[in-house]
Amino acid sequence: MRELKYKKPLWWSLAALGALIAAGSLALFVVRICWEGFSLLPGAVLLAAAVGGGLLIYQSLRTLSALRGLRPEQEIRSGPRSEREQALVAMEYLKAGVSRRFSRVLSTVILVLSAAVFLWAYGEAQTTESIPQSAAVTGMKYEKGIVISIDDSQYQGQQDVEDVPVGKQVVTVELTSGDYAGNRYQLTNNLSYLYGTVLKEGDNVTVSVSMENGEAYEILLQDYDRTSPLLWIILIFFVITILVGGKVGAKSLLGLGLTILCVFAVLIPMLLSGWPTLPTILATCAFVTVVEFVILDGVNKKTICAILGTISGVLFAQLFGQFACKLLRINGFLMYSAESAIEALLQIKQGQDPFHSLQIGDLLVGGILISALGAVNDVAMSISSSMKELMTVNPNLPRRKLFKSGMNIGRDMVGTMTNTLILALVGSSLVMMIYLSSLEPSFQQLMSTTFLSVEMVQMLASSIGVILAVPMSVLLGTLLFGHRRHAEK
Repeated sequence: MRELKYKKPLWWSLAALGALIAAGSLALFVVRICWEGFSLLPGAVLLAAAVGGGLLIYQSLRTLSALRGLRPEQEIRSGPRSEREQALVAMEYLKAGVSRRFSRVLSTVILVLSAAVFLWAYGEAQTTESIPQSAAVTGMKYEKGIVISIDDSQYQGQQDVEDVPVGKQVVTVELTSGDYAGNRYQLTNNLSYLYGTVLKEGDNVTVSVSMENGEAYEILLQDYDRTSPLLWIILIFFVITILVGGKVGAKSLLGLGLTILCVFAVLIPMLLSGWPTLPTILATCAFVTVVEFVILDGVNKKTICAILGTISGVLFAQLFGQFACKLLRINGFLMYSAESAIEALLQIKQGQDPFHSLQIGDLLVGGILISALGAVNDVAMSISSSMKELMTVNPNLPRRKLFKSGMNIGRDMVGTMTNTLILALVGSSLVMMIYLSSLEPSFQQLMSTTFLSVEMVQMLASSIGVILAVPMSVLLGTLLFGHRRHAEK
């Protein structure tokens, strides 16, 4: 492939492939609009694929133009010495440019193929015959409103214990969305330590409108509308990430958006429709990893090492999680933190085909894969990048020493990353742990609780994925980065 990328037929073929992708994507985009109407996400994916095809054409034509200056080495060596040196420097510069474009072309091809895979998976997810628990099915709508006035006569104020609000407010709300926009209603805002938010005049709120025969028969105040503050928080996060991370930070945000999109637009609908839980989640993790690393750093040995190391680490986390769940006799039905949600999911499962239904039991291990993915790809990329730098600084570094250096770097990461994972999971279950401790159970009683077993499996399986990703990434890095240097000796 190293010599092939300097051949013109390859680039003519890539230009033709780009033209085919661009034309096919635009044609499919038009067909979808004509037959199914405009849909934002599929339309955006198809347009992105068309842009990718255009980039393939552009890069291919630029490379073909550059290759015109590629001269045979015997022709260069036949001239005077000064001219030969200048010609060789120019030739190396030209080859470096071709190599960069070839990497960009490979990245573009992979991203376009990923767009096609995503579009197929999204189509499969959207054809799912789901049984949603949303109240919209029973004729309930959620609208926005603004608080016009407040009657605090029944509001008892903030209590002494941690300023918990108690009582209720009678508020006048003017709806600002939906069929009843402009209408005003007196609604009750119940306040307790479990629910409710103290409201002020001018606050934006959400209300539920229950419909019957096309008419609203009950309107209830839901909560303070946190949409705008949340968007401001996200915007601040984006700005800080881009200011500090620059171009790489912007690419990381793109990868984050892709991950969120894959989880909510593809993975969850597929799981609800009865796709096998663990293979589907593992495939999603692999897909997200490939696309994210290609976006961040293109196609090269470093990203290949990081991708393979990440997938292997997540796979190890799955295998250990399945083994631990079988040994401890626990599954997704026994997750205390999601007890109410599991009851609702059981209602969905009862209305589905028994052979193609939501697999609740595997959701425990499935959650482990998703939670471990971020930490594993961080470790894999860090090791891959470090090993590449080691070979750059010392090209003659033997494979044995390269492997040893990589393991030394990886061992330092294991201590901090494993600690981070465990503390994150402890923090998410802190309330339950405090409650259990208040009961003063015996050691044997505590160790036998289902809650502790579930939490321990989640912590340890994720950590195992991180730990085993280290030797796998180091081994892959040794093979990838050490191979070329060994061959040159």
